[in-house]
Amino acid sequence: MKNFYKRLTTAVSFLTVLPLPCSAAHIVDSADLARSFSFFPVAGLIIGAVCLIPMWILHTVMPPLLGAVLIATLLVLLTRGLHLDGLADLADGVGGGYTPERRLAIMKDSRIGTFGSVAVVLAMLFKVAGLHALIVANCWPPIILTPVFSRLAMVFTAYKSPYARPEGGLGKPFLEHMSTHEPLLAAAFACAFGLVVAPGLTLPYLAAVVFCATVFRLLGRHWLGGITGDVLGATNEVGEIFLFTLSACIVPFL
Repeated sequence: MKNFYKRLTTAVSFLTVLPLPCSAAHIVDSADLARSFSFFPVAGLIIGAVCLIPMWILHTVMPPLLGAVLIATLLVLLTRGLHLDGLADLADGVGGGYTPERRLAIMKDSRIGTFGSVAVVLAMLFKVAGLHALIVANCWPPIILTPVFSRLAMVFTAYKSPYARPEGGLGKPFLEHMSTHEPLLAAAFACAFGLVVAPGLTLPYLAAVVFCATVFRLLGRHWLGGITGDVLGATNEVGEIFLFTLSACIVPFL
């Protein structure tokens, strides 16, 4: 139980700004970082709930577009913009470099470029548009489930993927000690949450996540020679966009 809680708090502390009791007192090693992958969907559930609750309370008095902007903003604030930063870095690297080495060098630069700026703006626009459609339709389950399954996409992308930077980086300890147990448990958590909240969405969301993870695994190897923390962040952002867009398109049938 102690290890369970330790890995849960590690996942929540890494992926969100939300502190859990005693999380700061735990000494975390590389193995704990890798094991925390199992709980990424749990962290996503917490993020989704924090985003959904105020909107569910205020939706009768708040215009849908404003509500969509509120949720999109909360998604950024709750994660410190960590995943958006990864998307921006990857876009700058791929857009500005022609070799894996050059792309990785660009991605390491803390400054954001044109490609990264455009990627962030488009990501926010897609999210707001998808959320707006869901709020107008009073369709709430995708708002809480999308952060769950987008983080499952990160787990699937990381599993058995080589790390692109020889010198190491933020994502290397996660990847090096990851076993089959982590994606299986993460998938079990995500599917359990999906079956409880919206059974009809679980299978389409799982298929979308597998597709998204497969694409980023292939592109990561092609563009960079492997995976980095930025690739995982970009996977989460594109996963959220994909799931919000999918939900908005099928909302008449939900």
